[in-house]
Amino acid sequence: MMGSGRKTGDKWLDLDAVVVGLQKGHLRFEIFVDPDLAFRYRRGEDIPIESILKSYDLYEDARRGERASEELAKDTFGTDDIFEIAPEILKRGEFKLTLEQRNQLIEEKTNAIIDHVAKRAVNPQTGHPHPPDRIRQAMEEAKVRVDPFIDVEEQIPRVVKALRVVIPISFESVKLRITIPATFSGKGYNMVAKAGVIKDETWNPDGSWTGLVEVPASHRQELYDELNRLTKGQVHIEVVR
Repeated sequence: MMGSGRKTGDKWLDLDAVVVGLQKGHLRFEIFVDPDLAFRYRRGEDIPIESILKSYDLYEDARRGERASEELAKDTFGTDDIFEIAPEILKRGEFKLTLEQRNQLIEEKTNAIIDHVAKRAVNPQTGHPHPPDRIRQAMEEAKVRVDPFIDVEEQIPRVVKALRVVIPISFESVKLRITIPATFSGKGYNMVAKAGVIKDETWNPDGSWTGLVEVPASHRQELYDELNRLTKGQVHIEVVR
């Protein structure tokens, strides 16, 4: 296991090393990484941080070799351990991608945004949700730019504002606490996950499932009916105010 703190000379910087930088207020912190491993880590693969890092140093300006002091690292991140700091920079920082990598990240973020909107929003004129294909088309018509480095939740307000110019859209929703008996928990869970967004969940000792789910108001009765049919009326659903 690698030790804590910054290490100099533990790794040679390869020519293919790239810089990932993260802005924290008026400060910027950078690390040298393997571009392919960093990209895969960013997409959720479980890759050891020591394999991704090309240098065990934290920099204020990596290209100039200006290292961040231990005091500055501790004040900003609460630690000077590069193996604790690097994950935050890798997940939230910016680095130069190949065109293929950038397009892949943009497509993944676009799909996540569309899924988010499709599950939460409805057409207030009909009371029904917009199909994903219509949301994608509306994003194209509104010339929405998806940022591959910004979290989906942070981009949603800007995307929705742009969509409202093209399509009528409302985010009326209801929160439900649902308990599904063990016999039906597998299929029931899939129904709930498809209908809305699961905010909290517990698999109970008896095998039953309890979850807090947010669904579009227009989907509420449909979900009630589906779960009651599946469980033969044994599902428990309550509205959370």
